[in-house]
Amino acid sequence: MTRSPAGPMADTLAEMTAPALRAAAERGAVALLPVGVIECHGPHLPVGTDAFIALALCRATRDHLAAAGGEAVIAPPYTWGINGILADFPGSFRIRPETAAALLRDVIDSLLDNGFRQVLVVSHHGDRLHNEMVRDVLMALHDEGRVGARWLYAPFRWRLYGRIGLTGQEPICVPWEPVPAMEGFRLTGLLGVHADEYETAAMVRYHPETVDYDALRGLPPTRLTEADLAEWRQGAEAARRLTPDGYFGAPNPVDPDLWRHYDETARVMAAALAAGR
Repeated sequence: MTRSPAGPMADTLAEMTAPALRAAAERGAVALLPVGVIECHGPHLPVGTDAFIALALCRATRDHLAAAGGEAVIAPPYTWGINGILADFPGSFRIRPETAAALLRDVIDSLLDNGFRQVLVVSHHGDRLHNEMVRDVLMALHDEGRVGARWLYAPFRWRLYGRIGLTGQEPICVPWEPVPAMEGFRLTGLLGVHADEYETAAMVRYHPETVDYDALRGLPPTRLTEADLAEWRQGAEAARRLTPDGYFGAPNPVDPDLWRHYDETARVMAAALAAGR
């Protein structure tokens, strides 16, 4: 897969005319909605990393789906998710849960009202409060009969569905399972969940102009444990103490192909959509 075009609006439906958008919906194109937040991602990655990676996943999914004969358009990224853990760090935006939920609901409703029968959320952000918000918005839509809104992606490596009481097989989710190709890469072996080797690899591949390479060079890993992770997720003082520089894990990947984890994920998701799941 080639590197993404610059800018969060590039290659999205924001560049389409209204008649072209309506025609795509009438042809049965699905709408992919990248979801993230604006938050500190260490000294080396931009604060928009989650939204950038969600957008890259949408672009790759669209391309793989097109190769299988399907069609997708990409909505401009929704960047106003909930920041619980890193809310107090420089660069992080604080969005109230009710604001985030109302805006996400309005965005999804707008896509459905524009004729898209499927609106698929691609959310690359691990905060539990954020993902509970996404879950609750989708469940409310389904309760009202708007069953075309579903969750396509929440990172399996963070076990997000399980952490919020889902299996990934619920009606609000597009079911798919990880495959070996998603894991066939060399890793540092260190626990990482934020601004770590995976996210650095993705940003170097898809948006290299946003990475601070001087800050990244020689940046040491945090070497934290699962117990530390449980404490870190409490946010506030615990997050500041355990990750004072705003990253958790090894920032420098050891495998130059690690970015392909995301491309392989997109390939599996596109196959699920092509199969009508």
